[in-house]
Amino acid sequence: MMPNIYALIRLMIIMIVCVTIYTFCSDNHAHAFNDDNTIPHTDTSGEAHGHIAYHQGCLNAIETCEIGHAETKIEGDTLKLWFVGGGTDTGKSVRVTDKTIALNIITPQKETKVLVLEPKPNELAEEKVGDCSFFEGRAPWLAGLNEFSATGNVNFKGMIRKIVLEYPKGYDPD
Repeated sequence: MMPNIYALIRLMIIMIVCVTIYTFCSDNHAHAFNDDNTIPHTDTSGEAHGHIAYHQGCLNAIETCEIGHAETKIEGDTLKLWFVGGGTDTGKSVRVTDKTIALNIITPQKETKVLVLEPKPNELAEEKVGDCSFFEGRAPWLAGLNEFSATGNVNFKGMIRKIVLEYPKGYDPD
């Protein structure tokens, strides 16, 4: 019995489509992901870390990695900080009750500067001041600042906790 010619044509078309999709989705172009489908942290060490920095900043553990992270990123004269979950749950925002966050920043020249971060509530997520996961601080001296260390305090998950920021490599005490 002869196979149905139309069935063979459909099978050939499906195979051509699959080969085309595979060709265009292969590694012939740059990806924004590591081999294990995680997004690399934005740091100068070149190392891929085990957690995802969803805002392409650097992750700083809050006390320990399991408690939570403060993801930081500098854009121009603005320091952006997102509070996110612990462990590998860095895609989940964590709201804090602080109305401002004061950071003591130490520059590479060993100068200490104070930067006050203000809440930037995400209205679509029904955040508000005092119930917010994203903060920003602006200062002219941030422009061009490629690295710094900072400390501060935040009411994170119901406890006052010390935060340590190491930019751009991130902080992990574990």
